[in-house]
Amino acid sequence: MTQGAGRLVIAICALLLIAVPQISGAQEDQVVVTGEQREDGSVVIRASSAHIIPVYLNVDLARLINMEPDAPTPFGIELAPGATGVELFRLRPTNTSGRVGYTLSYRYARGNPYTVDHDDDHLYLMPYAHGEKRRLSQGFRGAFSHYGENEYAVDFEMPEGTQVFAARDGIVAEVKEDSRVGGPARSYSGEANYVLVMHDDGSFANYAHLRYDGAVVAPGDRVRAGDLIGYSGNTGRSSGPHLHFDVRIPLPDGTMQSIPFLFLGTDGGPVEPRENQFYYASHPGGPPFEEVYGASITMADFAGYSERFTSASRVDVRVEQIDLTFLVFIRNGLDREADVEISFQLRGLESEAGRVVERTVPPATEVFATILRPLPGATTIQYGYTVRYR
Repeated sequence: MTQGAGRLVIAICALLLIAVPQISGAQEDQVVVTGEQREDGSVVIRASSAHIIPVYLNVDLARLINMEPDAPTPFGIELAPGATGVELFRLRPTNTSGRVGYTLSYRYARGNPYTVDHDDDHLYLMPYAHGEKRRLSQGFRGAFSHYGENEYAVDFEMPEGTQVFAARDGIVAEVKEDSRVGGPARSYSGEANYVLVMHDDGSFANYAHLRYDGAVVAPGDRVRAGDLIGYSGNTGRSSGPHLHFDVRIPLPDGTMQSIPFLFLGTDGGPVEPRENQFYYASHPGGPPFEEVYGASITMADFAGYSERFTSASRVDVRVEQIDLTFLVFIRNGLDREADVEISFQLRGLESEAGRVVERTVPPATEVFATILRPLPGATTIQYGYTVRYR
C-alpha cells in the first residue's frame, strides 16, 4: 500500500511578501510553516503541527534576496505533538533600503528518521486471533506488490471482516477508513484503509486493506499487543481479501520504508515469515490449542483407516482440505462390496498414491484413498476426478 508522504512547500518572494502556504501531499493541514514580519524588517519563521505523534521538519531556503538566516540551513527540528507557533529561525535584512524576499520550502517525516532505532530482536504477534491459522500469501519482496516502500511486507489471506489485532504496543498515529473501493490495478494504491501504529522505538506498524469503516481505534489511542484494532477488507490495491502488515521507519524525505522483522512463533521463538506457509497466532496468556498442518500429514497416518458410512446408497468421494493439502476418501454407501477406481485430473498438484487409485471398499464403509499436495513452485492448483466402480 502507499501512504501520502508528509511533504509541504511554501514559496515567498519579492518585496517581503508573506504568502499562504501552497500545500501538496495527503495531510494538507497537519504541519504548517509561516513567516511573521516584525517591525525591524526581520521575519520570524514558525511551525505548528496537528499530529498526535512527533514529526521531524526540514526547512530549506532556495533563494534569498538581501536577507540572511540566523541559523544554518537546511534547518531541521523535531516538533512535539500538537506544537503551536514554534520559532525555527529568523531572516534578517542585509540591506535596509533595497528589495528583500525569500523562497522557502519544507517537508516533514512522521516520527524522527534520525533517532528511530528499531528493536530487531522484538517478536511481533501474528495480527489475527489467538489460535487462528492463516496462510501468508505474499512475503518479503513479493512479486505482486511488495517492492519499494512495501519491500518487507507480508500479506495474510483472510475473509473480509476478520478481526485484526495489534502486533505490538504503541500509539495509533493515523487511521484511514473511508474507502469503499479496491482492485488489482495500481490506480487503487492510495485507496487502502489502514491503521498506523507508532512504537516506542520510533518504528511503525502498518495494518492495511481494512474494510470500510473498519477501524475500532482512533489517532491518539494507546494499544497493547493483542488488542483488537479493526477488521480486514479488500480496499486499495488488492487482488482479494487479505491483511497487509509491515514494520516501517520514517525517512528524511517524508516517506517511509518497510524493514525486516520477526514474528512470535507458537513455541515462543522467532519466526521469519515465508511466503505460502501457514502460521498459527499465539498470543501470550491465550488458552492452549492443537496445531494441525497439512504439510505434516502422511499416508501412514491413515494406514488401516476405516469408518462406518451409511448416509447414502451410492459410491462417492469425500475431500477434506487442510491448508493446501487435500485428503481424499472413498465412501461406499451400498449394501455390497465395491471395487472403486478414481482417476485424477491435477494441475499444480500431485497424488501420493498416483493419478489412478484403486480400492476395494466394504459395504457401508469409508476408506482413505490418497493425499494431494501442491507441486514445488506451483502458482495454480486445481483438481478433478472421475469415479468408476463395480
